Amino acid sequence: MSAEALFESHRGRLTRRLERMVGSRETAEDLSQEAFLRLWRRGPVDRPLAEQRAWLERIASNLAIDELRKRRLRDHAQLEDEAVAAIAADGTESLAVGDALSRLDPHRRLLVLLRFQAGLTHREIGELLAITPEAARKRVAAARRAFAAAYHGGSDRPLILLATRDARGPYVAWLEAAGAEVRPLRPGALEPQLSIADGVVFGGSVIDVHPALYGERPRVPLHTPDLAADVRDLRVVRAALEASIPYLGICSGAQLLNIALGGTLYQDLQRDSATRRSHWRVQHRVSTSRGSEARRILGPTAVVSSEHHQAVRRLGRGLRPTSGSDDSIFESIELGGERFALGLQWHPEHQESDRAGRQVSRALVEAAAGGDGGRP
Repeated sequence: MSAEALFESHRGRLTRRLERMVGSRETAEDLSQEAFLRLWRRGPVDRPLAEQRAWLERIASNLAIDELRKRRLRDHAQLEDEAVAAIAADGTESLAVGDALSRLDPHRRLLVLLRFQAGLTHREIGELLAITPEAARKRVAAARRAFAAAYHGGSDRPLILLATRDARGPYVAWLEAAGAEVRPLRPGALEPQLSIADGVVFGGSVIDVHPALYGERPRVPLHTPDLAADVRDLRVVRAALEASIPYLGICSGAQLLNIALGGTLYQDLQRDSATRRSHWRVQHRVSTSRGSEARRILGPTAVVSSEHHQAVRRLGRGLRPTSGSDDSIFESIELGGERFALGLQWHPEHQESDRAGRQVSRALVEAAAGGDGGRP
């Protein structure tokens, strides 16, 4: 089939796809015509028809991406300036962010800006690149890791973002003792901060999670629930999972992990008849499941410190319970797959958790420094 015949047979579908990408019929027709000219001038016209079609679609997608850079998604330099401003806390850090962006190849730099500054989803990026959302997720994850590595400049202290409504001091001391650099999650733009993070820790809180977050009404007395704050916190958890960043949820951070994936909670362990035993400010033993991250970190059993009256009830999608107390309360949950995504109902930062707590912080720092979702 000649280039002219191939283009005529493929023109309508190609133009419609380009229109979805750039948002303009007129521009899509111009890009479609440009793609044909390139096919006619230097395309693989002597190759099988399937290869010619693939070549034509790839060229058309690249043209659309170039157009979006210039028109729909604003100037690249403006996006970079906004990314620097959103990530950096001061002038010195602005230089580091700008330098890290400049050290990426153009494709990875574009992916970082589209995902973490322009806010495109993996599905939308996949449409731009004519690839699946999962393929886009993997490319974005690789680009984010390269950006984080360039930003940190070879530091062996992984950067952990800390989110908690309680006092930060115990968490910071606990993580720094394991070799992490700790930065509190700042109010404002979330994705730019995640773009340079090696891990996320969501700490506990004495404030109860509002049941409306998982589709229930309060049926027991709760401690100062704040639904608006819970919604913001849930966004942090989902964004960390979406970015494939190692995640550790502690107490309410574990509960939010479960809710983010569709699970529910016991609003009160004793009032909901889950157990007669109090889990408030007590030490107790947990037993881990074979083949789990919890078993790898803690061994078969560990003594830990708990401080909660709520806990996971129905598990969220993809999660599995990997340790429990002797009264059958889930003490850890994990997300399947290769990523580090662990929720602990107990408090590893408490001094009473002792050896078990140190084992958890070391495992998180190792995952952040070199595991899946960590630096390359």
